[in-house]
Amino acid sequence: MSVLVLLLIVLAGCKYTVTVHDPEKVWPGYVLPSRSLGSTTSAMDLQGNIVKTFPCPGFPAKMLDDGSIICNNLKFGRLIVPEIRQVSRDGDVLWQFRGWSNNSAKQHHDYQVTGNPVGYYVPGMTMVGPADGGNVLIMANKTLAPWEQDIHYGFLKDDVIYEVDPFGNVVWEWYASDHIDEMGFTESALRSIRRSLSNDWLHMNTVSYVGPNQWYEDLGDERFHPENLIVGSAKANWVAIIEKSTGRLVWRMGPDYSEGMPGANLGGIRFSHNAHIIPKGLPGEGNILVFDNGMPSGRGDLALKGKFKSRVLEFNPINFSLVWEYTDTRLFSPNMSSAQRLPNGNTFITEGLSGTLLEVTADKELVWEAHGPPTYRAYRIPFQWVDSPQE
Repeated sequence: MSVLVLLLIVLAGCKYTVTVHDPEKVWPGYVLPSRSLGSTTSAMDLQGNIVKTFPCPGFPAKMLDDGSIICNNLKFGRLIVPEIRQVSRDGDVLWQFRGWSNNSAKQHHDYQVTGNPVGYYVPGMTMVGPADGGNVLIMANKTLAPWEQDIHYGFLKDDVIYEVDPFGNVVWEWYASDHIDEMGFTESALRSIRRSLSNDWLHMNTVSYVGPNQWYEDLGDERFHPENLIVGSAKANWVAIIEKSTGRLVWRMGPDYSEGMPGANLGGIRFSHNAHIIPKGLPGEGNILVFDNGMPSGRGDLALKGKFKSRVLEFNPINFSLVWEYTDTRLFSPNMSSAQRLPNGNTFITEGLSGTLLEVTADKELVWEAHGPPTYRAYRIPFQWVDSPQE
């Protein structure tokens, strides 16, 4: 990206231009984009007008029911966040944390707060931020030296998930490198990881709770215990569920998509983002929703060729049957991106690199679209989160 293009993106700020808006079919609410550049986060209406701005960015920014947001202390850059904050609707810092490793939270890509498994609006669920007593589940990185691991010949960027309480105490930790034997890698894939020029061996980019669901409540399937975690690895092409009580991977799709393997009928996923279970109370509850970027990815003999077009997949995690798929000749982002199920059954999609935000119906009709700067992730939020007076 040239310096001129970078400068234009910065100068553009958080401006999004709305090109499609069907008020009869769109889900009413605001939009909260997390831009890839800039030092603020702004909520906007469906006409593209800014209605609220917070003095901090997010990776991603998430708004809570009381109108506060979770964000960070950076001006530019997002790959490693040193300090996570909860900021009030008036811009006051209510809570901050940077005490995990070397005076840094080292957060990347995702986190969750108490009360909601996925961090976006779900009717009947209330997100409780750390300033009000909730814990925070954080995805982080830790660099391991060659003598501390045998996964990579050099230094290894290991993905870590930890949970911190409101007082800054780390109450739970999980290291990906401790569970490599549960990830389904072949010897060829392991050699590829060991010899890779990149030490970012998994590039995990999503963590959420499984949350209440019919697989656990009706079938008694312990893999889908609400406290378990669902995670995704972009570079290894898998989505997995971590049993929180033991740390083991108890459910997995990928990285092997050969005939007869889970997800083979879906064609596999390539450098995917934002895999999560649709929360109870939303259409499609219990299914997995994921943005499949379509880039070449995977390890060794498990690598998949790129399709260089993206899609949003919804599938049943028990039998891996395809429930819903959205594709379009224009839909493509090689990185970032996300999908959110809305209460009316629509799906809100972030096409990250192009900064395109779109909302489509269950029948795949485009009912809202906006274009702006590169956007890591965006959420649709209810009017009342922004408009209701603070108590």
